[in-house]
Amino acid sequence: MTRLPSLRELLDEAADCAAAGRIDDALAAYAAALADSPHLAEAHYNVAALRLAKGDLAGAQTGLDEALRLKPDWPQGWQSLGRLHLRQGRLVDAERAFARAVELASDSTEALVQHANVLDRLRRWPEALPLLKRARALAPDSEEIWFALRGHLLLFNHHDEAFEDFRAFEPRAKLSARIVAAGLFSARIAPGAEYENKYLPLALDWRYRRGEGGFAGVAVAQAQYFDVSRAALKQLHDTYNRLRQEERAGIADFAATPARRAGVLHIGYLSADFRDHVMGRLMLDIIARHDPARVSVCAYSLGARELEDAVTAKFRRCCERFVPLDGLDNRDAARAIADDKLDLLVDLMGHSASSRPGILLYKPAPVIVSHLGSHGAVGLQQIDFKVTDAHADLADAAEYQIEAPLVLDGCVLPVRRVAPAETPPATREALELSADAVVFGTFVSLLKLSPRCLTLWRAILDRVPGSVLAFSPRRESGQALFVRRLTSFGIDRSRVVFIPWTMNEATDRARYRLVDVVLDTLPYTGGDTTAAALDMAVPVVTRVGERAAERMTYSLLAHLGVTDTVAGTDDEYVAIACRLAQDRAWRASIASAIAAKLPRSGLADLDRYARALEAAYERAVALKTR
Repeated sequence: MTRLPSLRELLDEAADCAAAGRIDDALAAYAAALADSPHLAEAHYNVAALRLAKGDLAGAQTGLDEALRLKPDWPQGWQSLGRLHLRQGRLVDAERAFARAVELASDSTEALVQHANVLDRLRRWPEALPLLKRARALAPDSEEIWFALRGHLLLFNHHDEAFEDFRAFEPRAKLSARIVAAGLFSARIAPGAEYENKYLPLALDWRYRRGEGGFAGVAVAQAQYFDVSRAALKQLHDTYNRLRQEERAGIADFAATPARRAGVLHIGYLSADFRDHVMGRLMLDIIARHDPARVSVCAYSLGARELEDAVTAKFRRCCERFVPLDGLDNRDAARAIADDKLDLLVDLMGHSASSRPGILLYKPAPVIVSHLGSHGAVGLQQIDFKVTDAHADLADAAEYQIEAPLVLDGCVLPVRRVAPAETPPATREALELSADAVVFGTFVSLLKLSPRCLTLWRAILDRVPGSVLAFSPRRESGQALFVRRLTSFGIDRSRVVFIPWTMNEATDRARYRLVDVVLDTLPYTGGDTTAAALDMAVPVVTRVGERAAERMTYSLLAHLGVTDTVAGTDDEYVAIACRLAQDRAWRASIASAIAAKLPRSGLADLDRYARALEAAYERAVALKTR
């Protein structure tokens, strides 16, 4: 009589067949083993894995359910069930499975990271943060876990914590595109110039590999804030463009070459800031003024739906269509835009926070224009034009960027007038300022505080006794970061004051009543901060350069017709600032000229600005039409 194989022999046979890729034979052996011993949780688990390999999700579910019925405290089983639920698109069930795995194996970095990842997909980002912190403590050498935690810390604006964590991880890390990007991003959070001197050259010359376009994009975005030549920046743009094109190799443009239709121009605006945000408020006033006989407008929102507010509701009402894209990946978002068959798409993000240039990569409209968002170009061949004006770029700008300049009739950035509150959010007394103290205002982020900028500001303070620098960080907790960076460049804490930023635009506009002179940052000059200062007739000292980022304030002043405070050298910048501080009559004359010329300059005429944009869009389409 033929001897029946033992349980051990059946299990060994199943394992051998599975290793050889003979899945059906392995399943047959497991079926025989389980017919004799149905209590073997590991065998049910292995059957589930084999069923999953065949694409039999229902069969895999049955196997895992039985394995966990027999062995309910098995972390590995719960993790596998969570991964299966992800394959099935059952995010809530996946989260429960991963949560159970973490409960049973709180020291499992794999379980912690998987749970955090599914919480992210459920948009429960705050719950993911502590899980990643636990995983980071358990695996201090893991670059993947460090990078995941870093993303969440930055999401919640915990910039100082992200920097300190990077500083702790850096000695363990092997130099990579990720590390270089983080180092460059940290350069303005850190005190001194050490990180800038180390990571800026690395970011500019790094040999970015296929798949590292996102990190090259960080370098492109950050480089605008550093003293980088136009030639070096163009080289970085070319690298970024090449990497991005490799990502979409073999995929045709989603939008065809335009064949101009008669009648209304169909345009779309792409932004994450269709909300109560400085750019959102400005663009709402522009879009609401578009002439419906010339253009119809669709808005494509990159912002998280949790951030929508009353301003968002106004955008919805004044646009033909309002399309949220935050739940779509880049390709699907591009397809959604392409399906609307626009004539022209306007990207309002550039490389600013929450931008998604990967959407533009698929050419979702026949003509794509970049505008505002950030002062520099994006650096993608799919973007046809970058909106500029006669002053914001030099005449040879086209040689140093991929996008063609689209010159606007008027200033590229309008001044949006805001009626200030009767009283500012602080008083000179509360700030402990003497009556004759000169207040140099600079309501900017740390990112703009370059070593050259801070060195010049220290020279100004040294030459103007009793003067102070006034900052206005969004959060009070951010004041310590400003003090640390300023003192590392020799600016004493006693020469610094902080004015509250209330997020109420009338009250925040009134901050400028406390300011005598605005010191523009360099090399990345002001945009909306300069416009706000001019709205309040406060003189602005700027240092004009060659790049668009070095010329935005100059453009505003040139269009205004008040260029007395424009410097062509660093020494001249210091001299002008000191003269404004010490010569009250000259300072008053500059303020009077700003106040008198602003209404006549057209800078604050938003109807005129909307007409200029429409004309530019029509010209762009005509230039690209077959």
